[in-house]
Amino acid sequence: MFKRIILLFLIIYAFKGCTKDDICPPDTATTANLVITFNDIANPTVLKKVNFLTVKTNNSDSIEVIPRTSTDSIVLPLNTNRDTTKYLFIKTTITETDTIVDIDKMMFTYSRENGYVNRACGFRTEFDNLNSTLEEEGNENWIEQVIPKRETVKDENSAHLTLLH
Repeated sequence: MFKRIILLFLIIYAFKGCTKDDICPPDTATTANLVITFNDIANPTVLKKVNFLTVKTNNSDSIEVIPRTSTDSIVLPLNTNRDTTKYLFIKTTITETDTIVDIDKMMFTYSRENGYVNRACGFRTEFDNLNSTLEEEGNENWIEQVIPKRETVKDENSAHLTLLH
């Protein structure tokens, strides 16, 4: 009899713990990433592919965000816990005799606005007053100019920044 009561409690407890699945629908707006396009310095309206681009976080525990790729646009996450995010933009040029690695450092500053979406999706962060700073290295920068396109990062529909190289 005691075993049956225990079994009954276990069954009730198991079904009581079941709740409906909270799945965030893919079309729900969540925290957007920073969209960057690369354009030609000679003709700023024309996209120009960066060959062998790698992007890493620029902090003590550097993480590779974008592995070596050839592309004319990238999408990067911004830090939702701080008002700054730092990245290393690494361009590798491979010739028959040498491999040249050019590293440019960029810092993005912004203000954050958190908003509750729903129980399944949680919170989303919008980034306002986006500002980017390219660390100058004289003639050593492979990124020659930064052109801001939008100051607010709330969607990924179009580029927020254009980098000329």
